Amino acid sequence: MPVKSQQQTPPENSGVRGRTQTIKTIATKVASFTSKRASAGAIRSGRSRTSVADSKRSHQSTPVKTERTPEELIYLRRHKIISEVNDKNIDEVLNLSDFSHIPKSFLTEIEQDDIYATILEELQKKKSILNASKNISEQQDEEEPISPDFMAVDDENKNISDEISYPISDEHNTKISNDGYDTDIEIESPVKQKTPISGKDKYRKLCEKGKLVPCSYFMAHINKDEMVLRYHQFSTDDIRAITKTLTTNYNVERLFLDGNYLQEQAAQHIAKLIISNDFITELSLVDNRLGGGEGTKEICRMLTLNQNLKKINLSGNKFNELDVAQLIEAFERNTTLRELDLSHNCFGEKCGEMLGAFISGNDSLEYINLGWNNFREQSAIDMIGGITENTRLRRCNLEMNGFGPSGGQILAECIKKNTVLEELNINGNRLNTQNAFAIGQALSVNDTLQVLKIADNQINSDGALAVFLCIKANETNRLREIDFSHTVVTQETVNICEDIKKLKNGNFKYQVGKVTPELLKSNADTICYIKTNTDLLKKLRTNAAKVKPNEN
Repeated sequence: MPVKSQQQTPPENSGVRGRTQTIKTIATKVASFTSKRASAGAIRSGRSRTSVADSKRSHQSTPVKTERTPEELIYLRRHKIISEVNDKNIDEVLNLSDFSHIPKSFLTEIEQDDIYATILEELQKKKSILNASKNISEQQDEEEPISPDFMAVDDENKNISDEISYPISDEHNTKISNDGYDTDIEIESPVKQKTPISGKDKYRKLCEKGKLVPCSYFMAHINKDEMVLRYHQFSTDDIRAITKTLTTNYNVERLFLDGNYLQEQAAQHIAKLIISNDFITELSLVDNRLGGGEGTKEICRMLTLNQNLKKINLSGNKFNELDVAQLIEAFERNTTLRELDLSHNCFGEKCGEMLGAFISGNDSLEYINLGWNNFREQSAIDMIGGITENTRLRRCNLEMNGFGPSGGQILAECIKKNTVLEELNINGNRLNTQNAFAIGQALSVNDTLQVLKIADNQINSDGALAVFLCIKANETNRLREIDFSHTVVTQETVNICEDIKKLKNGNFKYQVGKVTPELLKSNADTICYIKTNTDLLKKLRTNAAKVKPNEN
C-alpha cells in the first residue's frame, strides 16, 4: 500500500526542531509513565553506558545523516513512537494505543487525501475509545507532574530541555546522590517523645486538685528506696494523693504508714497501690484502725492479689475474732510472704485453734509475731501446737499473752521437738519455776535455738539457775543470747553464765536481774510461792560440773 512520507534525510536544523516537537508532545501525553521514578534512573544509566561509544563514533568520518541521541532511541523504543509511516509499519500504526505516537505530518496528509479514507475511518473509530483514557491521563498529569530528573538530557541537547516546561512536585522529595542515582528515601522527622512527668510534679498536681498541703518529707524522699511516713496525721485525701503518686514509682521498696489512724477508705487506696506496684516488698501499717469491716476485706484482697510482698506489719489495728477467718484465708493464698506481724491486736480464745492450724501447715513464713494478744489456756495450747509442727518458721514472738503454767509445759515440748526454730520470745507469759525447769531440760537436748527471751515471768532464782545449768551441760547447743531480765539470781547463777561464755569463746550474752547476797538463803531453803525441786536441781548441778571451760 503506498504511503506518502519523506524519504530524504532532513537537514540538521530541521531534525533538531522535529525532535524538539516530538519530545514536547511526548512529555504532555505520558505522565503516567514519568511518575515511575525508577525509569528515570534507568535512562540516565543507559546514557552513561553509551557515552563512551558516542565519543568513539564522533571521531569516525561517516556522519551524513543526523542520528538520534541514545536516550531518545531508548525512549522511542519503550513507547513505540513512530517517526515515519511506511508500508512496513502501517499495521503497527493502526494498532497503536495513543495517537500521540503517530507523526502529525502523516495525520494531516491522510485527512486531506481521499486515497487514505479507509485508514482515516479506522483511526476515527478508535479515537472515541482513546478519548476516555486520554482524559484519565490528563487527570494524572495534574495530580502527579513530570519529574525534572526524567526530562534532563545531555549538554548537546540543552536547547531541547530548555524549551520543555514542567512543574516541580512537592509531594515527593527526590534527591540525587553523589554517584548519579536517584534516591526515593523519605527522611522521617524524629518523633518527639513526651517527657514523663516526675513523681514530685505528679504529687503537686494531685495536691492542687484536691486542695491539699503537700508533704515536704514525701517529696524529698520520693526517689529513695525507703519511705517513712509515721505519725503525719494524714487524711484519706492525703493517702489518695500519696498512693496515686507511688503507683508509678519504681524506687520505693519499703513503705511505712504507721500511726496515721487510717481506716476503711484509706485501706482501699493502699490496696490499689500494693496490687499495682510490684516493687514494694515491705509494708508497715502499725497503729491504724484497719480491723473490723471493710478495712479487713481490703487488706485481704491486697494480700490475695499481690505476690511480691515479703513483709507486712499489721500490729495495733484492732483485728479481732471476726477478722481472723478472712485474714487466715488471705495468708494461705499468699505464698511469698516471709514475715508477718499481728501483735497488739484483739485475738482471743476462739482464734488460737485457727491460727495454730494455719501455722502448722504454712511453708513460707519465716517470722511471725503474735505478741500482746489474748491467747490463754486452751487457745495458747492450740497455737503453740501449730508452732511445734511447723518446719519453716525461724523466729517467733509470743510475748505478753498470759499462757500460764499449762501453756508453759507446752512451750517446753515445743522447744524439745522443734528442730528449726532459732529465736523464741516468751517474755511476760506468767510462767513459773516448774515451767523453767521443764524448759531447761528441753534446752539440754536442743541444738538449733540461738536466742531465748524469758524475762518478766514468775520464775525465781532456782528456776533461772536450772536453765543455765542445762545450757552448760549441753555442749552442742547453739544459744548465743538468753534474757532473764528482772529475775533475781544468785552469785552461783552468774558464775555458771561466765563459764558458758568461756565455753563459747565469748560468743554468749546473758541478761539477769539483781544478784542476791550470799548471806541470804536460796529459794530452795525458803518458803516461797512454789517449792523448788531440790533433787532435780542437784542432778543438774552434777551434769553441769562435768563440763569445764578452758582456763586459757
